[in-house]
Amino acid sequence: MTEKRKRRPNRGTRRGWLISPKQISVWLSQAEQQLVNKDFRRVKITCRRILKYVPPDSTAYGDAQSYLGIACAMSQDYDCAYAAFTAALAIFPERSDLWYNRGVASRFTMRMGQAVRDLERAIALETNSKVLADYQEELQVSWDMARQEMAFRGPDFTLDELIAQQELFQQGLQKIAEQEWAAAEDIFRQVIALGDVHPQPWGNLAGSLIMQARFDEAETALRRALKMDPDYDPARQNLAILPRLRKSGAPRHFSIRSPFEGHKVSASMKFWEED
Repeated sequence: MTEKRKRRPNRGTRRGWLISPKQISVWLSQAEQQLVNKDFRRVKITCRRILKYVPPDSTAYGDAQSYLGIACAMSQDYDCAYAAFTAALAIFPERSDLWYNRGVASRFTMRMGQAVRDLERAIALETNSKVLADYQEELQVSWDMARQEMAFRGPDFTLDELIAQQELFQQGLQKIAEQEWAAAEDIFRQVIALGDVHPQPWGNLAGSLIMQARFDEAETALRRALKMDPDYDPARQNLAILPRLRKSGAPRHFSIRSPFEGHKVSASMKFWEED
C-alpha cells in the first residue's frame, strides 16, 4: 500500500481558514457592492460562501454575517436577519449599527422587548448626533409597542418578563419548524402560563396537539384562541377541518405564518462606517 501524503495548506491561508484571506477580502467587497446595488439575493449567496471558509471568531465572519443580516432584512426574511445580526454581534459587540439593526429585526420577529434593549444599547454606543436621532426615533416606536404588550399582561409585568416570554414564543416556532411537536407543545404552554393575552400561542399549541393526533385537546385550544379573538382566522380554519382530521389522522405538515410576512422594513438598515 502506498502511504498517503499529507495535504499542505494553501499558501496565504491562516490557521482555521480554508481559503486565503485575500480571496475572502474580494468576496466581502463583492458583497458590499451587491448591497449597494440592492442585489440582496446575490449578497446572501456571497456571504454564505464566505461563512463556509472562515473561522466563526474571525472579523471576516462578523462582516459576512453583518452583510447577510442586512440582505435578509431588506428581503423580508427577518428570522434570518435576527440570527445573522446576533452572530455578528458576537464578533463586534461595540458596533452601534449592529445593535440598531438587530433591534429592528427584533421588532419584525415579534421581540418587542428585545428591540428596546438592543436600541438602548445602540444609543449608548453611538456618537454621531444625526445617526443618534434615527436610533432614538426607532426606540420610541419599539417602546410604544413594548409598553402596549406589557399593559396587556398587567401593571406589574416587566420588560425583562416580556423579553423572556417573546423569546420563548420564538423557540416554540422553531420547534414547529423542526417538527418537534411535543417540545413545541411544552414551550407554548409555558408561554401561555407567563401571560395569557394573545390567541397565537393557543393556535400554535393546537397545531402541535393536532400533529400528535390529540384532537380533543386541540379543539379546546382552538376554541380558547377564538374566545380571545373571534376574528383569528387560523383557529377558525383549523377548527373547521378538525372533524375531517379526526377521521383521517394527523396531517403531514403544519405551517405557520409570520404576522409581518410581506411587510417591508420601515426603518433603514444601518451600514458601519469607519471614523
